[in-house]
Amino acid sequence: MTEEGLPVAVDPATDLCQTRRNILLRGVDIDSYVGWTIELDTGDGPVALAVNRAARPCAWMDAVIGPGAQRALRARGGVRCTPLIDGVIRVGRASFRVTEGTAGH
Repeated sequence: MTEEGLPVAVDPATDLCQTRRNILLRGVDIDSYVGWTIELDTGDGPVALAVNRAARPCAWMDAVIGPGAQRALRARGGVRCTPLIDGVIRVGRASFRVTEGTAGH
């Protein structure tokens, strides 16, 4: 999920923990990388992730963040990924790199 996709219009105090997402990125349209392989590196070496599909926000978002949060997160709720190698991802700055794309991209 990207920071830009957080439903702050519903609740300005919304943070990553409330959206039930594990990684928050800034300035990356991660939803456009479905079908691609990416790497994140927070200083301990790159971790390759297969970007599988969009993450669909559930109705629980309305209960935790506020009415309208589920709707606000549609098409901006992040993606589901599969780690392809073992590694460490730490809180803080990370480098982002696309390593493989799908046909037609």
